[in-house]
Amino acid sequence: MTIGIVAEYNPFHNGHKFQIDYAKKVLSADTVVVAMSGSFTQRGEIACYDKYVRAEAALKCGADIILEIPTIFATSSAREFASAGVALLAATNVVDTILFGAECDDVNMFKSCAIKLNELENSGQLDESIRKSMASGQSFATARSKALEAHIPAELISSPNNILGLEYCRYIDANKLNMDIAIIKRQGNDYNSTELTGEISSASAIRKNLNEQGVITAVPETAKKIYEKAIAINPDSISEMLHYKLLSTLDFSNYLDCNKDLSDRINNSKGKFISFTQFCDLLKSKNNTYSKISRVLCHILLDITWDDFEVAKNKGYISYIRMLGFSKNGAALLSAIKEYKKVPLLTRPNDLTYKSDIYSSDIYRAVQTAKSKAPLPTEYTRKFTLNNI
Repeated sequence: MTIGIVAEYNPFHNGHKFQIDYAKKVLSADTVVVAMSGSFTQRGEIACYDKYVRAEAALKCGADIILEIPTIFATSSAREFASAGVALLAATNVVDTILFGAECDDVNMFKSCAIKLNELENSGQLDESIRKSMASGQSFATARSKALEAHIPAELISSPNNILGLEYCRYIDANKLNMDIAIIKRQGNDYNSTELTGEISSASAIRKNLNEQGVITAVPETAKKIYEKAIAINPDSISEMLHYKLLSTLDFSNYLDCNKDLSDRINNSKGKFISFTQFCDLLKSKNNTYSKISRVLCHILLDITWDDFEVAKNKGYISYIRMLGFSKNGAALLSAIKEYKKVPLLTRPNDLTYKSDIYSSDIYRAVQTAKSKAPLPTEYTRKFTLNNI
């Protein structure tokens, strides 16, 4: 059996190790294939460690193959992130089952609710309900929650993990994929908790501690040794580059997730810009959450437009499989992927690669270079060496 996992590993921590061990020891998976975000994450923030560093940590802790989710979707809404992650795993043609962590581990509930939501969306009922609620003055988030709760249990839309899990199931159902799902009940503190709770702590808490104390904790010892040799990056590391981009642009409405109203708000507020995180706080409102603002600013920095998104989505999310690394155990599966894959398999960029994947890597390298005061290899010159793990 080959288990697929959609993840960010920002950073890879003890909870992730627990999930991979569960896949191999409990579900008896022969191999674990991971679809992972690259230089930027679904929250719209720059990743705390380089994607190759995060891939190496995951591989040395039990993962077998790490594939990169295209940046356009890795920095998109939960639905697009989840859809692209599953599409990437499906493109390998070797993944049998998607495993995810959630507060609810009722597989049948997830499957039945996914089918129901797809039916509602196809009929237009969901959009109509949301429009009516927003017309009465409710925010989009509140209107959407209200519309969903009328048809599915509230517990499935009460946490980011459950929401992502539901989106995985919706994509599998909508595309009639021959993939099953398995759920592991989430361990430790809340997904968004910023308080460390021992060995199993949230990625948010680990990043907060790393940013404030400069110490990485609640991660496997093997991963810790890798991280301690790497360059840690925090969300405000992109502040100066973003500030320049904002000052040199007048209309932001063509960037993904932005509209005319938000574009005007950005223009009217950019004179108050201090840092990336401060500006996200400044711009958030009833209709625009911090995460939504963060993603918009990320898309502005990375030059990701609505047109880029539509072109990529219309190609079925995945036009190529970008390999970030594989273990010795994973190497045995590569021949099957090469033979049965649905799209080209890449170990380095080529003409098929989306421009945002290259640009996001260049931005990340620029931030690393400024911090390390040393030149670093580009996506084109970096050697592919993780296959010895």
